[in-house]
Amino acid sequence: MKLDLLLTLAIVLFSPQVFADDLDSGNGTRWSAPALVGGKSWSDAFAKASALVANMTLEEKVNMTTGDNGRCVGNLAGVPRLGIERFCLEDGPVGVRPIHGVSQFPAGLAAAATWDEDLIYKRSLHMGQEFYDQGVHIALAPVTGGPLGRAPRWYADPYATGVASYLSVKGLQDSGVAATAKHFIGYEQETFRNPYNPLTSNVPFPPTLMIRLHTRSTCGPLLKAFELELRIYNEINQTQACHNAYTQNHLLKRELAFQGSIISDWGGQHDNVAAAHGGMDMSMPGHGFLGLLGVMWGDALVDLVRNGTIPEERVTDMVTRILTPWAWLGQDEKKLPDVVFNTNGPLFPNATDVYRDVRKKETADVIRKIGAHGATLLKNSGVLPLQNPQRIAVLGNDAVDNVLGVNACGGTAADCPSDNLNGTMSMGGGSGYAYAPYIVTPLDALKKRAIDTGAEISAITLNTGIDNVTAQQSPFQLPTPAQAFLPATDVTLVFLHAWASESYDRPSIELDDHMNELVETAVKYSSNVVVVMHIPGVANIERWVDNENVTAVVAAWYPGQESGNGLVDVLYGDINPSGKLPFTWAKSYDDYAPGTIVEDPAQAPQANFSEGIFVDYRWFDAHDITPRYEFGFGLSYTTFNYSDIVIDESAAHADKVAIQETAEPFLESDGSNSLYDVLFTVSAAVTNTGNVTGSEVAQLYLSIPEGDQPPKVLRGFDKVKNLAAGESATATFELRRKDLSVWDVVNQQWHIPEGKFVIHVGASSRNLPLSATWSKSP
Repeated sequence: MKLDLLLTLAIVLFSPQVFADDLDSGNGTRWSAPALVGGKSWSDAFAKASALVANMTLEEKVNMTTGDNGRCVGNLAGVPRLGIERFCLEDGPVGVRPIHGVSQFPAGLAAAATWDEDLIYKRSLHMGQEFYDQGVHIALAPVTGGPLGRAPRWYADPYATGVASYLSVKGLQDSGVAATAKHFIGYEQETFRNPYNPLTSNVPFPPTLMIRLHTRSTCGPLLKAFELELRIYNEINQTQACHNAYTQNHLLKRELAFQGSIISDWGGQHDNVAAAHGGMDMSMPGHGFLGLLGVMWGDALVDLVRNGTIPEERVTDMVTRILTPWAWLGQDEKKLPDVVFNTNGPLFPNATDVYRDVRKKETADVIRKIGAHGATLLKNSGVLPLQNPQRIAVLGNDAVDNVLGVNACGGTAADCPSDNLNGTMSMGGGSGYAYAPYIVTPLDALKKRAIDTGAEISAITLNTGIDNVTAQQSPFQLPTPAQAFLPATDVTLVFLHAWASESYDRPSIELDDHMNELVETAVKYSSNVVVVMHIPGVANIERWVDNENVTAVVAAWYPGQESGNGLVDVLYGDINPSGKLPFTWAKSYDDYAPGTIVEDPAQAPQANFSEGIFVDYRWFDAHDITPRYEFGFGLSYTTFNYSDIVIDESAAHADKVAIQETAEPFLESDGSNSLYDVLFTVSAAVTNTGNVTGSEVAQLYLSIPEGDQPPKVLRGFDKVKNLAAGESATATFELRRKDLSVWDVVNQQWHIPEGKFVIHVGASSRNLPLSATWSKSP
């Protein structure tokens, strides 16, 4: 896997400044972009795009780079006389947003927790088909490298993110839709992200976050996701990310040989000249949105070319980068369905909004599977899987529908009021939300299973007062609902949630109000409490997780429309849980690296990224901090044994999958080899030592023999599936030259350090029973 995706991507630029002591952002002169050539696999599409652009007037070229008003969240006018139809760009990462007639897919975190390459790919393939069938040319998805997860309120690992990004982009592209890898680098918080953000308008100035990156090696983890596929609008090196020539022209277009277009995030572009010189190719929304997010390019860019400020060759390059993937995907020959929705409402009032249902049954099956295979079992004293309990109690409003309707929490942060019974959290808010055609709630699915097994089930779907509400005007001391109901049940299922949305950062890792109260009430009356959490990341569960009456804990993430079905498949053992954490779950917020979200209002708030490459588990390992649950952790209903680790250097081979060769400098280059050549493989036997069929995510970590490196870094994973009791399978990992390399700050190149590399294989970042060594001699 490598760079076949770098060609359709829109790198959305998020809005703070990013700067570094030793990275000169330049003004587009020092860090100029290389000539666009289309790459070894896009030569035909490049030639076709170049021929079209050669016949365009300057005004037509500018129209192809500048967003305008239209039905979609992003619109390009096209060039009708040359057969180039209008382009439609539409959110988002969990489905076509905000329109009806489509599916609500699981959040990327839920897919990541599966560690299942096939399911991650199928999620994007099915999602892409719905984008295509709704007439969308460019999907504003997937979320790939930003946020990477330096802040514990998000999620992280550069290698795993890179693999998932590759598969997600490939799925979208295989459906005929251009993917947008977002965000490119430095997008690690919402606070102060965008001066146009109405939620920060209460401060006396429009703050823009500045990011300080210390050396190219600090950029390494942030760039890792984009090595396998490829958004910006902070400031980098005191230069707006949309304007930053070092990151866009040099790192992205030269070193990573990116052949597609770089798109500003909506409101991310702040200057017409700097953006053009700095490497940005498409202005969104340009002069759309009635100018509410600024008015950029358009006629102003025409004037800048005519007065000599911007070379017309730069505009030609922009348009060619936009049209090359359009031609490569065949969108020039096969016209997409007409867009019949109107997502801009009052901004485009003359367009009707027509309902068109493009869903397929097999898509719902994929969504259900991801919910089940991503569900992560964190604690289990043996109560799960449920053995057909006959009396079941359900607690918490997260088990049922939102009282205001299925999509009452979609769109923006304000759409999920804290004083409302918001129901089960199938998805977060903002651009990461998609309307659900329905939601199978946990209680829906549990009721169906109870009917099938002849069980009794009852639910208390308030979040508060269940232990102090009694009949009014009664002379008797009547029991509360919790006292009357819970002690007599076989199992009590407690449902918790936490809300997250675009436009603001989670205020903390604490659960929403009253969530802890639900658990504490349940354990007072029931000795068998199973806690299920629909959450966007780590949550503080220290108040109750060690209580002996809490017999099981499941992180079910944001699973999309089939929420209850996927969960009940796991609770009853139809599917053995195999989800694993894609981040470290700490005991305390203070255990994470400090200062990862900058919140104090200032004229120029600054994020220093002082932890460098020590993100997530790397920080915990380097500082010897014991987490609640380590990166890669997840329980099963069976057990697995690891044995027989083998290093095979005879399996070395040249990179077989690159569509575009990169130009990253490395010491071992002889002109014919690649950073992505496989140097050797590692294999290990995984045996199911329990009595239940199950799947296991085998993980490989590497200890690199250089003093300033983390104790270990993830460099491979392989999910061995459906092993019967007693059955063994081989997990195999390919190690590429890049996987063994570190960045030499002095010589400005990658190199493989001399010495012994320790290879660890096991079930999580802290459960690694196998080890072997590989050495590089002087």
